[in-house]
Amino acid sequence: MSLRALRPALRAVRTARLPVARVVAARAFHVSRSVFSAGESDGELAAALAAEHAYETEGASSSKPGFLQELEAEGVWSVSDTVNSDDVVISRKFGDESLKLTFQISDLDNTDPVESVDADGNIVEDVAPAFITSSLLVTKSGAKKALLVDLGASPDGFEVTNVAIYEKALAEANGAEGDWKRRSSYMGPQFDTLDSVVQDAFQAYLAERGVDAALSNFIVSYSEYKEQKDYVGWLADVKEFVNAN
Repeated sequence: MSLRALRPALRAVRTARLPVARVVAARAFHVSRSVFSAGESDGELAAALAAEHAYETEGASSSKPGFLQELEAEGVWSVSDTVNSDDVVISRKFGDESLKLTFQISDLDNTDPVESVDADGNIVEDVAPAFITSSLLVTKSGAKKALLVDLGASPDGFEVTNVAIYEKALAEANGAEGDWKRRSSYMGPQFDTLDSVVQDAFQAYLAERGVDAALSNFIVSYSEYKEQKDYVGWLADVKEFVNAN
């Protein structure tokens, strides 16, 4: 289970352990708010943000996690990640092909609770494994068209949902306009309706290019790692804003 999914439960445990008495100073109603340089709740909010930031960074390592160091050491895939951006891009070369795989860490929000029954017959609610929607663009220097593969990354590996082929310019088009134009074109059949032999051949095609269970696990791990980094940065930035004069 990801740290993001566990965060509310951990926060509840921490709050139960460390009760904080809230003291609110009385303010005469005839005093105008305009005489204060900041709102009366600013200090309380800044303190809460600082406490949350300290909790999230306690014991945290400043070094890169092992799974990222391993990917970089292999020298096959490169990661393009902008701070506070939801999108992450990993790319590589394979012969005369260029592979660009894009995923969004906000998909961590889409994990629904699942119920199971324990050994005593009790219903236990847990968080479903992460499923990160991804898009793989495959281009060839000598080809006018490009493959666009929709797939989901989970701890169990990739699940291919669709394979489309477009003119290269259309496949590479970014933004809402590019998405709209692609949706107006034939997107190919649903992957699971293809003959099983064709499905297996596509899976082998992707695996040969490194789009395999190991990369799927990397995407899930990196999404959780990046979300945590961006969350800690968000806490610091909001606290700085609240404290600014």
